Amino acid sequence: MLGDGGMTSCTPEFHGDPHDGAVAFMKGFAAARGCEVREIPQGKIVRLRFPFMAGRRNPMTECLRSYGVWGQRCERKALPHDAHGRDFWVGCLSGLIDTDGCVRERINQRGTLHGSVEYATVSLEMAKDMSDLLLRFGVANRVRAVYRQQSGDRYINGYAVSSRRPIHFVEVTRAVALVRLAGTLRLRIGYKARKLEKVAQVVGHVKPARSEMHGYDESVSLDRVKSVLPAGSRRLYSVKVNRSGLFVVNGLVIGAA
Repeated sequence: MLGDGGMTSCTPEFHGDPHDGAVAFMKGFAAARGCEVREIPQGKIVRLRFPFMAGRRNPMTECLRSYGVWGQRCERKALPHDAHGRDFWVGCLSGLIDTDGCVRERINQRGTLHGSVEYATVSLEMAKDMSDLLLRFGVANRVRAVYRQQSGDRYINGYAVSSRRPIHFVEVTRAVALVRLAGTLRLRIGYKARKLEKVAQVVGHVKPARSEMHGYDESVSLDRVKSVLPAGSRRLYSVKVNRSGLFVVNGLVIGAA
């Protein structure tokens, strides 16, 4: 729903290819919660509506509201802020790549085949959340913005000021990161899953970089805390950062869980 879903009208909606796994999952998800599903063909895609049921609350709306994402407009979408388990976040990653992501095969100037996984959104906060989420799984990535121009754009001091929102891309291009991502995701759209598996096999022989200039690699250890023991009363210094604020303390990558 954070990808191809609509959550601002009275009735939740989802748009997608009727022949791929994402639409089938959404239909099953709604049906399992006793929510009615209406299919409206729109060219090559189908529009799924989960209408309000008289005499009771809409279960899809209540589900989205429980995660704090109901009512988010496209430019304001963001991941839930509550703590959840690993399976939940793997599902988020997989669903976002299934809907607003793509898997590419590329050939560089030397004729070597490699690839990339990209996620696109008009929400800057969502892009930062996605980048953080990938880093939690040890997947290096970068975020970039593309500003689109169109007829009627204004020019100020010689620079075009577009009326369109910029698109923020979260890109995974490093071989080690692609292999790790392929082993993490559970994609439901078949052709994307097959292409990602192929890309991971092609670049699987690449050894992880050891240079600091490459950022996150095998020299950075990502692990979970297994136990916490009392250490008595001591002076505590707190560091406050904005969301999407991973930072390093004593060699450990720190951030919101």
